[in-house]
Amino acid sequence: MLTLLSLCSCLKPRVELDQGAWGDKAFIATTVLFEYVEVTNELGYGEPVTGYQSKGVATASNVVDRENATITIVAKKGTDLTKIGIRFSHYGTKIEPLEGAPIAGVISDFSKGYFKYKVYSADGTTREWKLMISVEQ
Repeated sequence: MLTLLSLCSCLKPRVELDQGAWGDKAFIATTVLFEYVEVTNELGYGEPVTGYQSKGVATASNVVDRENATITIVAKKGTDLTKIGIRFSHYGTKIEPLEGAPIAGVISDFSKGYFKYKVYSADGTTREWKLMISVEQ
């Protein structure tokens, strides 16, 4: 009987959270471009082991304009925009790619240069963000 009561108490939420109490948090704080590079290491197995490692992509500028909900990134000369990914640090509950924008965290083709993402806040607010990516000349 005691075991049954213990299990039932786990099914009920212990604290009620009012997600809306946090207010409008549909903002992006920072962005990082990344790529995967092949690495080979001697791990003591007698033969080299090859894998992939995430590496940041150098940028000439990376500006997040919270007031206008825009992000402008200029990658360093020579960057191949067809084989990079992007990571967002944000205050929202989720980020949704719009109109064919690449999914965050996945290596994709960013050569189109202009993308839209929707950021959702816990209070129900949504904000459309515009991302512009280019390579310095």
